Amino acid sequence: MFTPVEIVIAVVVLAAMIFVPILRRLLGLIIRLAVFFAAVGIAAAGITMILNNETIFERPGFGQRVERFLTKNSAAASQTGSSSVICVMENPPASPPTGAAEAPHKRVKKEATGGIQDTRNDLSKSEPAPLDDVFPELIRRSFPGISREKLFQLSTDTVNALGGWRIVKSSPSSYALDCVYTSRIFKFEDDVRISINPSGEVEVCSRSGMARPNQTSLLRYFPGDLGSNVGHIKEFYETLEPKMDEVYKEEQDKQNAKKPPH
Repeated sequence: MFTPVEIVIAVVVLAAMIFVPILRRLLGLIIRLAVFFAAVGIAAAGITMILNNETIFERPGFGQRVERFLTKNSAAASQTGSSSVICVMENPPASPPTGAAEAPHKRVKKEATGGIQDTRNDLSKSEPAPLDDVFPELIRRSFPGISREKLFQLSTDTVNALGGWRIVKSSPSSYALDCVYTSRIFKFEDDVRISINPSGEVEVCSRSGMARPNQTSLLRYFPGDLGSNVGHIKEFYETLEPKMDEVYKEEQDKQNAKKPPH
């Protein structure tokens, strides 16, 4: 509740703004500037999300996506797809311990007969994140049955095929790629790290360039990325998966060719 003093002050200020010409003009200017900057901000956010193929209307919902896009400047794929996982570029991603559970977004598994079955939607072996925290784009992809060397090569080919992406460091011995994404309009740079785990999981971690430790731009004080880092992870996976479909199809054709005719 407002106190009597606060109410009197508010009335006096409002009266001054209405009846004093210079203050009335100042109030109008403030309102126009506020509307202008709000419109510019909304337009910039819309353009950024469109360019990154992101939207605020998908899972887990409008509120959660708006909050994330405005408060976090990095993203990382994880087993559950949780939006709370952030990207730490200064430390290389650690490999999972032996016997770790497979990723929830598994693509395939080997059967006892030697064949290959597509199970990309099998989520039965994962611990689900809260429904209000699951971002489908951030569910880590796993490609068991394919060598790390092959996954590393396909990941390299995927980055080279993407517009605006470039590899700044390739480490075949550790199966890791450090990349930079440059936006098409504003020329902002984001850092992306891709690494292949022994289990066949492809880790992707993306961080806004404004979050680099040596960044001096005033934009570093804005904590959000407007969905750009989630968009980078989504773009990489969506480009990689068709290549993996081809690999699995080739393997399946080889298995079928080995089967004796009936």
